Amino acid sequence: MRRTRPHRRATALAVAAAVPLLGGCGIQESDVIEAGGPATVEAFYNRNDDVILFFRTPDGRLNPVIRTVGSSPGFGDEYTEPGPAGTIGPPTTEKAIAELLAGPRPKDRAAGLTTALPPTRPGATTKIEPTFGSTVTTHLPFPLNDLNTTALRQLTCTIAYSKDPGGRLTVKLTGQDGASHSDTCGLASGPPG
Repeated sequence: MRRTRPHRRATALAVAAAVPLLGGCGIQESDVIEAGGPATVEAFYNRNDDVILFFRTPDGRLNPVIRTVGSSPGFGDEYTEPGPAGTIGPPTTEKAIAELLAGPRPKDRAAGLTTALPPTRPGATTKIEPTFGSTVTTHLPFPLNDLNTTALRQLTCTIAYSKDPGGRLTVKLTGQDGASHSDTCGLASGPPG
C-alpha cells in the first residue's frame, strides 16, 4: 500500500502543476475594438421613376427613402399611372413633396421612420417657381412658422434632391403665413445608391 500513496501524491502534484499552465496559454485579453461606421446598403435610384424622400429616424436624424412614383410597367402597391395627360418622365418636385407630406408608409414606420411635418388638407397644392441658377423657390400649403428644424430639413432635402441629383441647390421655402426660410440640404454625400 505504500507504493500507491506516492503514486497518488505524484499524480495530484502533476495535475496541480498543469492547471496553471493550461490557463496561461499566451492569449492576451483585449477590449472591444470598433472597426468603422455602421453598415451601408446600396440602393438603386432611377430618376425617371423614383423620388428621394427624407424622414426622421428615432434619434432625430434624417434618413433618405427611395420611393417609386413614376410610371412603371410593374404591378403591385408601387405601381402608379403616368402623370397629367399621360406624360411620362421624371417625377416632378410637386410629386416628391406630395409623397413626403403623405408621410412614411407602413414599411418605413416599421423601420422606425416618422415625420415632423404636419398633415395637409386634401387638395392642398405646392407651387414651385422655375429654378434660376442654384436656388429653387417653393410655396407651401401650410404655415412655415409652425415647423421645427427637422421638418424644414425634410422639405429642404427632398426638394433639393428632386431638382438636382446631388442635392446641391439652395431651397427657399415660403409658407401660407408669408414666412420664408432658405437653406441647403447639407448632406456630405451624393444621392443614395
